[in-house]
Amino acid sequence: LGVLATVVSASAAIPRAAQDKPNFIMFFVDDLGYGDVGFNGHPTTVTPNIDKLAFNGKVLSSWYSGCPVCSGSRAALMTGRQFARIGVPGVFGPDVTAGLPLNETTAADQMKKAGYATAIMGKWHLGQREMYLPAARGFDYYLGIPYSDDMGNARATPCTNDLPEGAAKSTVTITDYTDMYKAHGYVHEDDACGQSGDPGASILPLVYQDASNKTTMVLEQPLDFTHLAEKYEAYVTGFIQEHATVPFFLYMPFSHVHTTSGSQPDKQYAGCKFKNTTKRGPFGDALVEVDWIIGNVVSTLEQNNIDKNTLILFTGDNGPWLIQELSGGSRGILNSRVAGYWNTGKGSTWEGGMHEAAFAYWPGTIDGNTRSAEVVSSLDLVPTLSALAGVALPTDRVYDGRDMSHILLDHTGTAKSLHDFLFFYGGCSQDGPSAARHGQFKVYWCTGGGLGASRNLTVRYNESTPLVFDLWEDPSEAHPLAMSDIPLNDIIAAYNKEVMTFTKEQLVSPPGQPNELYNGTYMYAICCDRSKGCDCNDATDYPELPWFVNRARYGVV
Repeated sequence: LGVLATVVSASAAIPRAAQDKPNFIMFFVDDLGYGDVGFNGHPTTVTPNIDKLAFNGKVLSSWYSGCPVCSGSRAALMTGRQFARIGVPGVFGPDVTAGLPLNETTAADQMKKAGYATAIMGKWHLGQREMYLPAARGFDYYLGIPYSDDMGNARATPCTNDLPEGAAKSTVTITDYTDMYKAHGYVHEDDACGQSGDPGASILPLVYQDASNKTTMVLEQPLDFTHLAEKYEAYVTGFIQEHATVPFFLYMPFSHVHTTSGSQPDKQYAGCKFKNTTKRGPFGDALVEVDWIIGNVVSTLEQNNIDKNTLILFTGDNGPWLIQELSGGSRGILNSRVAGYWNTGKGSTWEGGMHEAAFAYWPGTIDGNTRSAEVVSSLDLVPTLSALAGVALPTDRVYDGRDMSHILLDHTGTAKSLHDFLFFYGGCSQDGPSAARHGQFKVYWCTGGGLGASRNLTVRYNESTPLVFDLWEDPSEAHPLAMSDIPLNDIIAAYNKEVMTFTKEQLVSPPGQPNELYNGTYMYAICCDRSKGCDCNDATDYPELPWFVNRARYGVV
């Protein structure tokens, strides 16, 4: 994307048949709760574009994340394999030495085998060293923040509609979450997580990559939250326009609506067009900005006459971070009433931590105004896209995901999930699975609070007497079932088989590279210029920027 090619007009584009190597777009919103979206009933959320797609597509009302926190959920999505199986921690810090194992095949790798163009926008969070960044993992282009937007400070160009200073509503003052993740078993003890003394680990970068010429550029450090969405929107719509005549895979793991560090009011952000515009406050402003980008993506598909040849999937990476109060999201009906405590969102395997809002949209191929309650998962992305693109999965590894295309394309409402048991790891700092979904049943062998909750809330159950709910009748997990009302023998057998056969790999960190050595010390965080302490907030610090960044428009001249 060095220079934006001539835009392919609707009259010039010759679309392929709907299922002839369809395009794929994966919308993956950070820390989005089941109850945050309009199509699931939030009373003040403004998501007209998202809701229109959901209502004109198939709502997938039993979609589960592959992990209740950030990096683990992305590893599961990108590989089709349990994060615990491949050795990935729940969360990678901004200066760790490891990342998604280099022998793993990503969704982008699979799509490249099928001849697809590939791009990613937003939060990668599977390793920030260059060998782990998207351009080395099957993606042609990348623009985004390589990890969570609270892992460093940023700036925000003032808007005329900013609230008066001191008007922020957030009372959350926590800024270092490392110990919190460690307490939940989501961070390996030897991971630095921003505590190495590397200045790059404390200042958020905006990174651009072009795999064709092996370019990796730090466009901003600290990045500007006010104009981030504008760059994202220009980048993704430009990619679609430039690749309208070829099959493409566009992965959009939004940096929104994860909370920021305390450097931003209310720990949320939105551009001037959307700031202080919604009844829901800063979180709602951030979410409506997501909706705006999604709406423009769909408009670009339609303008290029490729919307009917494009499968769109939408979901979140994990549940809402409830300790962030109004700056975090909503789990909606998934409140796990039996728990006896309120923090049952992100970080827990309770329904609020892993059960996601989701839908599939493919006009003319997926029936509109339909729903499926069959169990599907982020783990299913790789097997599903591979099947639809006509490329075989590698045969030298175990896949936990299943091809769900028969559910997406079902016109009769009879398609069944291929997950007999879908196991969930994390949440309780234990070796085996903490929970599973089996048909209508949710089974727990261990329960605990969400990220930031006391570890004293952890409860472990004997494998022969698990905690079980019927989610068809009781989605809020209020009424545990008696052992006589569940297929107990099947559950015990499945648990024992999982424990006996599940294998875990260990992460291996590659040695330091010459370009990572500075003044005799290896430093692994992303840095615009180490001689400036990784703070390049002066216009003269920036190299020639890619086509989608208009310097005057974004305040870089």
